[in-house]
Amino acid sequence: MTNNISEIEQKLIDILEKMVIEDMPDMWKNSKFLKQRMLQIDKRGSVGERFFTQVLVELYPRRIEYKDGDQGDWDLKINKIKFEIKTSSLDKSNKFQNEGLKKNGDYDGILFLGIAPNDLYIKIVRKEDIDFDNLQLHSDTGVTKLHNRGKDNTKDNATGAGYKCDFKIHEMKKILTLKDIQNEFEKYF
Repeated sequence: MTNNISEIEQKLIDILEKMVIEDMPDMWKNSKFLKQRMLQIDKRGSVGERFFTQVLVELYPRRIEYKDGDQGDWDLKINKIKFEIKTSSLDKSNKFQNEGLKKNGDYDGILFLGIAPNDLYIKIVRKEDIDFDNLQLHSDTGVTKLHNRGKDNTKDNATGAGYKCDFKIHEMKKILTLKDIQNEFEKYF
């Protein structure tokens, strides 16, 4: 017993530590970005928001508006262009799942950050390239099917409200440098 942990508390701590490892997909064990998987789902989104804010300020030192936390339909604004940011980590089926896309949301584009165990991926999409009526997202890698999760026009942030899209690794761009992000960003904005 250390740090005022009782014997009974230590038993639970030992069990929890073993279960976290057992439950974790093998691809995430000892990975570079393991901490992303340890965050609560709501906090995982903040990682992407802060990431894009930091790199876009570095690439384009202009007026950028960002406030950590929910501020409506957009997360970041650069030169009056509003972006929704979606962050996902690679799941057991090798997909990046993104929920909460809004048909009538007040944004111009979506910045997707996909975090794999040891690699980072992005996808940048203009809102005009999303066909919500026919459940399709059009991009340079083809057409990605959308899934209507319902509750798109709710005022509250109901879990899963809106539309969902899943990307496979090959549908996103692996990034290693700021230049990789700049090249992708400037294709669309």
